[in-house]
Amino acid sequence: MRASFVLLGSLVLVLVACAEEMDEPSDQPGKAVKLARVAEIEASFRNSYPATIRSIRSTDLAFQVSGRITDWRALEGKRFRKGDVIARLDPRSFQNNVNQADAEFRNAQSEFERAERLSDENAISQSVLESRLAQREIAAAALDSAKKDLTDTVLIAPFSGGVGRTYVEQFQTVVAQSPIVSLQSDQVEAIIDVPGSFVVNAPKLRSVEAVVELDAAPGQQFRATFREASGQADSSTQTFEAKFTFSPPPGLLVLNGMTARVLTNAKVFAANEEQASGLSVPLTAVFQDEDNTFVWVVEPEQSTISRRLIETASGVGANIIVREGLSAGETIVAAGGAYLTEGDKVRQWQR
Repeated sequence: MRASFVLLGSLVLVLVACAEEMDEPSDQPGKAVKLARVAEIEASFRNSYPATIRSIRSTDLAFQVSGRITDWRALEGKRFRKGDVIARLDPRSFQNNVNQADAEFRNAQSEFERAERLSDENAISQSVLESRLAQREIAAAALDSAKKDLTDTVLIAPFSGGVGRTYVEQFQTVVAQSPIVSLQSDQVEAIIDVPGSFVVNAPKLRSVEAVVELDAAPGQQFRATFREASGQADSSTQTFEAKFTFSPPPGLLVLNGMTARVLTNAKVFAANEEQASGLSVPLTAVFQDEDNTFVWVVEPEQSTISRRLIETASGVGANIIVREGLSAGETIVAAGGAYLTEGDKVRQWQR
């Protein structure tokens, strides 16, 4: 009997211990979400838009005459300065044409001078003198054309830039006007799609700071300058093209079609002065419930969230401007907030 009481007492102690353990709150790490700190728009440099790279000037160069390439200096990626020789054709037949045209011109010039002397002596009619003059002019034009053809056997870089593509090889016979090489200017532009609010403020954006970051060279940012915005919206996206020019450093080859991102101050995309001041938050952090707009604000000590109603400015972009409801420095849920509820505990998502 005494052993039964001891066994029963031990069982009670075990049950009490289990109950106490169940009553203690478990230390859960919280739901993984992306967090962001609310920033003042003037200090925000986080408007990021995908861009496509294109040379400001890009053209296919061609010989104006046909011939066989004897001097070929173009290699894909090679850079030329304005006036540098890119390629040459065999000049012999063109030089012969110049020599022949020059001889014919000198003969026509001599005949004209002889006719002038005879005309002064009234030995020939005026019509004969005019005929000799016409023959001299025709010979002069033929000589000028032959000299031009000889000059056209040399392909010169019309501007400084790099070779984007070659279409022929050395010793190949080419036809006049057929593309030989594609030359792209050193200065390039990043093209992005922007809303109409950007185009409205385009005249004011000459001094706006922006940077370009190539996907092929992450971490390297190049200062860019707003160049222009298109005047007609894309029929499918209803956005406009905006162009930012920049010059990549020596040694970094930037070609047409490369992808990049343009980072600008958030106020670049403000449609008015009201949007150009306030707080900047990611668009993914903002939710709507019936007539209310809200974000999830993180309580720093407990890492719990609470719903906060906000008032935003109109506009489209990666970030949105908050006019009321938040303070600079507060932490909000930037992504992943669609599945949260009031009081949830959260933590920063790690890749």
